[in-house]
Amino acid sequence: MNFWKKCLPSILITFGANQGVASIDDDLDRLISTLPPGHIHSIKVIEAETGKVLFDRNSSFNLLPASTVKAITAISAYRVLGDEYRYQTSLLSNKPLSEGKVYAGDLVLRFSGDPSLTRADLSALLGKLNDKGVKVIRGTIWLDGSVYDGYPRAGGASWDDHNICFAAPVSAMILDRNCFFGWLVPSGKEGQLSKMVYDEPQWQLSIDNRVAIRKSPPHESNGCVQEVWPSSKHEYRLEGCIASDAKPMRMAFSVRDPERAAARFVESFLQANNIKLEGRIVIEKPQGDFKWLVASHHSVPVPDLLQRVLDKSDNLYADSLLKTIGSSVKGEKGSYSSGTEAVLAMLKEEGVDLTRGRLVDGSGLSRYNMLSADNFTEVLQTGWRSWRESAPWLASREDERRWLKTGHMSGVNSMVGYAFPENSAPLIFAVLLNGLRPVQPATNEEKRAFHQEIRLFHRAFLERLTDTR
Repeated sequence: MNFWKKCLPSILITFGANQGVASIDDDLDRLISTLPPGHIHSIKVIEAETGKVLFDRNSSFNLLPASTVKAITAISAYRVLGDEYRYQTSLLSNKPLSEGKVYAGDLVLRFSGDPSLTRADLSALLGKLNDKGVKVIRGTIWLDGSVYDGYPRAGGASWDDHNICFAAPVSAMILDRNCFFGWLVPSGKEGQLSKMVYDEPQWQLSIDNRVAIRKSPPHESNGCVQEVWPSSKHEYRLEGCIASDAKPMRMAFSVRDPERAAARFVESFLQANNIKLEGRIVIEKPQGDFKWLVASHHSVPVPDLLQRVLDKSDNLYADSLLKTIGSSVKGEKGSYSSGTEAVLAMLKEEGVDLTRGRLVDGSGLSRYNMLSADNFTEVLQTGWRSWRESAPWLASREDERRWLKTGHMSGVNSMVGYAFPENSAPLIFAVLLNGLRPVQPATNEEKRAFHQEIRLFHRAFLERLTDTR
């Protein structure tokens, strides 16, 4: 595909010379013809106001959408939850918390699935105990995450991503995005174990580090690698090797058990603040009436949360919002199931039927998702009809000519969004590409070049849509 290095500039010049709606088919078909053999595509371009179809190639084909699903999540969350919704995390008591060293009662930390909640936020809630002078708690501390139910990850999420921060589990108890970080350091002699240095060792989240310092054998063409395994005493077990002359390696792990991690942090807070707990920390919905609010923490409103979903492509934020849609609409516990059912029902009321596709999560991490260009252009048109350019993601866009959400995973490189040609009506587009793979075997340099060429395809596609016509 060296075609791009020589021909992309000339294609863009040709687009400028061949202005006019009639030429869009030829221009975009010429672009598609440069994509690698073996790929499959579902592509559609429509006018935002009228729905008039300007370009259609396999628009009904169901393909893997990857993170473009977040555009559906954003439109759904904004419609269902609105401008003002904020997650609330609360500390409550079943007896008045008066001034005094001994509190003889129970407390509950009620989590809401707030994807932005941090340990600092939780410390501020628990800090109200210090403000009251509490030094002894004669009762139970309940950690209540019952607002969510079901699996913390959607079906079809790759098992080998589970340990990575971007695929952290989505439970009601979320602290620091359910991630922790460190450096793998080749500190020692050949044959010894490397060292793991954690950013926040006080969080009590650790890896059973068995990575040896050694050179990679000649038969290991990719050099030293590390493999992650489940561990009973730690979050994970890390095996493999690291070269003695390697630079420290940045590691970003997901928390394997968010409820256990939350309990450990509460316990460590009490110890650090010399508060003695004579009862237990229990992870479940509390028994009894907790009508006294000790303290609460609120997240930023939905538009700000959606900015993280769309600009940072944050999977945890997206899936937590999906579960919250489920609990808000269905009147039951939030889950992947209740969330997707609520989204599908809401879209159906808007005239968008996704029953020929499949929506499994809010992030696009699941390989069970199957959607088409038809699906995306219809959903994006409902958003346009409701809010037009006042939608938060369009109102805050940096490029006045376009707004898009991309999606990438192995073999997938897609984009959906809006284009704003000068002196012409706004457009809605969906470009889903699957089956993308360089000829094997491929060096790292060849792989990078391959993916760069796909990016150039997207760039040229967008340039054609935003050309003055």
